[in-house]
Amino acid sequence: MSASGSRGRGRGKRFSRSATGPPEPYRSQSMAIIPEKFHQLNIDNNIPSRPPSFSTTTTTTTSSGRKSNGEQRKSTSRSSNGIIYLERFSRSATGPPEPYRSQSMAIIPEKFHQLNIDNNIPSRPPSFSTTTTTTTSSGRKSNGEQRKSTSRSSNGRAKSTRPFRETIRSAVPESAIVTFARRPDQGGSAGYKLKVNTNHFKCNIPQTLHCHQYDIELQTANRDGTWRPSKKDDRFVVLRKIIERENFPLVWYDEGKSLYSVELLVGLKDQYEITIKDKKSDREQTYRLLIINLVKSYDIQVLWDFIENKIAIRPRDPIRILETLLKQTTRATMVSVKNQFYDRRQTLDDLGDGRGLAGGFYQAMFLTKLGATININSTFTCFYQPFNLVHFLCEYLQHDIVRDGINDREQQLLLRKVLKPIWLETHHGENIRKYRIRGFGASARQHTFARVVDGNSDDSQERQSVYDYFVEKYNIQLEFPNLPTVELYTPPNKTQFHYLPMECCTIQAWQRSIKPLTTDQRARVTKKTVVNPTHRYQAIMDIVKTRKFNEDKYVNEIGMSIVDDQMVTVSARCIAPPEIKYKSGRDGQSDIVERINIGKWNLRNRFQTTKTINRWACVMVSSQKPNQNQLSIAKQFIDQFPLIISQYGIYFNSSPIMNSDPANSETIHNRLQELKEQNCEVVVFILNGVGEDIYKLIKYFGNQKLGIVTQCTDFVAIAKNIRSKKLDMYLQNLVQKFNAKLGGVNGMVSLARALTSSSTKDDVFMFFGADVTHITCSREKPSIAAIVGSVDSTSTQYASRVGEQYPARGKISLEIIKDLYQMSTDLLKLFAQRNHCFPNKIVFYRDGVDDGHFQKVLDNEIRALQNACKALYLNNPLPKITFIIVKKRHNTRFFIRDPQTGNMNNVQPGTIVDTDIVHPQGFDFYLNSHAAIQGTSRPILYHVLYDEIGFSSDEIQSLTYYLCHSDVRCTKAVSVPAPVHYAHLAAYQSRDADSYDNDRSTTDDFDDNDLVENVGAVTLQEVETRLIQLDPTIQDTMWYV
Repeated sequence: MSASGSRGRGRGKRFSRSATGPPEPYRSQSMAIIPEKFHQLNIDNNIPSRPPSFSTTTTTTTSSGRKSNGEQRKSTSRSSNGIIYLERFSRSATGPPEPYRSQSMAIIPEKFHQLNIDNNIPSRPPSFSTTTTTTTSSGRKSNGEQRKSTSRSSNGRAKSTRPFRETIRSAVPESAIVTFARRPDQGGSAGYKLKVNTNHFKCNIPQTLHCHQYDIELQTANRDGTWRPSKKDDRFVVLRKIIERENFPLVWYDEGKSLYSVELLVGLKDQYEITIKDKKSDREQTYRLLIINLVKSYDIQVLWDFIENKIAIRPRDPIRILETLLKQTTRATMVSVKNQFYDRRQTLDDLGDGRGLAGGFYQAMFLTKLGATININSTFTCFYQPFNLVHFLCEYLQHDIVRDGINDREQQLLLRKVLKPIWLETHHGENIRKYRIRGFGASARQHTFARVVDGNSDDSQERQSVYDYFVEKYNIQLEFPNLPTVELYTPPNKTQFHYLPMECCTIQAWQRSIKPLTTDQRARVTKKTVVNPTHRYQAIMDIVKTRKFNEDKYVNEIGMSIVDDQMVTVSARCIAPPEIKYKSGRDGQSDIVERINIGKWNLRNRFQTTKTINRWACVMVSSQKPNQNQLSIAKQFIDQFPLIISQYGIYFNSSPIMNSDPANSETIHNRLQELKEQNCEVVVFILNGVGEDIYKLIKYFGNQKLGIVTQCTDFVAIAKNIRSKKLDMYLQNLVQKFNAKLGGVNGMVSLARALTSSSTKDDVFMFFGADVTHITCSREKPSIAAIVGSVDSTSTQYASRVGEQYPARGKISLEIIKDLYQMSTDLLKLFAQRNHCFPNKIVFYRDGVDDGHFQKVLDNEIRALQNACKALYLNNPLPKITFIIVKKRHNTRFFIRDPQTGNMNNVQPGTIVDTDIVHPQGFDFYLNSHAAIQGTSRPILYHVLYDEIGFSSDEIQSLTYYLCHSDVRCTKAVSVPAPVHYAHLAAYQSRDADSYDNDRSTTDDFDDNDLVENVGAVTLQEVETRLIQLDPTIQDTMWYV
């Protein structure tokens, strides 16, 4: 019952870009937050100027005889106010093409990439050779050629490799080029002070403690006397039995290849064997432990050195060793998912598609200003139910497969969406065997193979069905012989396949599922997991009580202890919210400040800037033909829509073009095409009983193919609000997005009020937000990288650039945004086009970065951004950059006790913690900017990694808090700054960009000057990217809101 086969995968073509001339710049009249005086633009030649601190004559001759930029300019002139205006370039007819085609690339001539000899601005070639075999200056061959050779050990034997389940490798080399910013003061002082409880527990670690790491291997005996690596599920049990039998000193194990101890294991043998009887089959199995060598010894004193600012680098290995020790007593009854633990004895809360929800806890060690702490939090995650495969597939497909069967489309869906990464178990033989699934075969009655005689099979012999084989071999009468068999393999052997009946396979228990939840499942999970602060506080205290840290034998043996079983109390401050200005009066000429109350404010006045719409349409898209009542409700909405939104300053000069269409791709495309030809500026879609796929189609056609603004709204929500006479409240949220997409400004937040000492009135700020969404690590589903940048004087309108990042081969992680140079270049140009100047200060908020990737992201992305500025600013002073990591996924929570009831409450919006539990040296802080609608609020942790601007703690905290109030989608403070939220929205909206577009071509214009030199087997050039192009009329709008 075996087969073999191989597969191959093609790679998409790379495309080359042709050079295009820049369009004429848009001449903006507004420069509000910071004056027009700085960086004025000479409109005649589109060259930005900067205040002078440099010579205006820079005549240099390049190696080719061409004179440099300084001499190409005809002359310079200085105005009475000291601002330099640069004369026109003498443009050459040739030059490298632009790295990223967009309608917004306006200001800089085509030759801006050429090398400026005076200031060493690197040139960027238009394309790169795909040949990877080169020789470095040291004579070392590059990655392309190195991979062809075989790695050999010192004794000349080829080293073995593990072909299956390689760890996720990084395409970004390790580096430490840019130093992290340090806290500029003792913390902020603005706002009123208060005390809050946090779910950290102070622990005591002996400073004299030493730990030793040993490299070990656990192996299982084969029948022929050879040995194979033991399965992960067996290792901990086997090692524990050997330790007990041999009376080892205190040791602890990471379930991989490392054993730790506080004593040197000098008296132990190199090898131990043990035979263990399987409880089910009563069969004995022999294992052995190999203690290979002492890898390293660690002095735990380095933890205290870091806390006391004696060393700069966080000692990750000693922390990992102590965290591994804390996990030892939970291994017997708990499933470990990194630092999360789930009790195996619990019953999963069924979610209806073969998955269930489990409750557990998070536990991790932190080094803070206060010292070492243990962070504890209650957690939930999804696991696959340990169902029989037949039951599992019925649950997933939502129908009875025994009665209905599984068609080819469903088989492909199952393989693509759920089955391939899942482990299956079989229990019909003497031993439990584990497999992965490759595909489906014929039914057990129909699938035949050559009968096995004396362990051999031959195709010329009599053939036997799978059904007959199970009757003959195992005396099992299959219950569902007409269901397809499953084609299985045992990793790492992918050449031998086994065809087994579905009913003989079971989903292995406690396999975590990271698939997205459906809308109904999210609602069920939210109901279970969202708990108020009092209940969460009590759940955490119950976890600490159950864990009994100070009774843990491992903790006691090394002299470690939890100082107090109560949460740490820390100092906090609550700062004031910003001012938000709208337009008041019938003519909308005067400003009015809305009052913010607990993170919210009312929308009672006109927007700051709006647009009059000359032609628009409303289309109702329905899954079934709408009845008269539904059409009547849609008509009421269309009649009231213009009247209600006119209150905010948006006017329509015509009645809408009205249509009702069925929900299919061709009809939607044709309708939008027709409306585009009729010069419609915006189309409002009423979605009646349709799924998310129709919404995605509308956005795809509107944003990418046809270039027409679309606004979708839900029919059920409209009907509900019309019946309750709350349509005006519903349209408040809709109209805010509507105005932003049309280029308007809703409310204006006075960001300048946050800046006191680090900035002047002449500074021109630009704000960036960036995020990388990792859908999965595969060629089929790339990561989505999105960057947004403010492009108007109020820092309210943001343009976006989005790209896909494809792993080169296998599982290769790319933590950085590879095309950040191209994306930021384009956004800087757009800023200058609209504001007649470049910014002199850039604040960059970066989301989606784990702690271990801070250095890589900082080194590579700062360099790429700086190179983009060098290429655009030429000889002018470069902008100062502040780079901030925004960390949402952490487990620190804050609680404040009500003095009257004793219950725990959420902290107020504006609460900041920048003492006690923060980094001992770094510039970080917690900010809770929003009011939680339900459950316990989660503060955001901000790490200021790079700060050329020189913000004080109060300034960067206030600026960040103010930006949380500038989100155009709502009238409340959100949990993260608006540019971060916009980047996330742009990435999320683009996650299916290639589902409708088969152009999987990739960019090949990446320059090593933007990134640290690579030193691994995987280069950044091998990580392919595709910049997602929208229609030119949509590209630079806020289409993603």
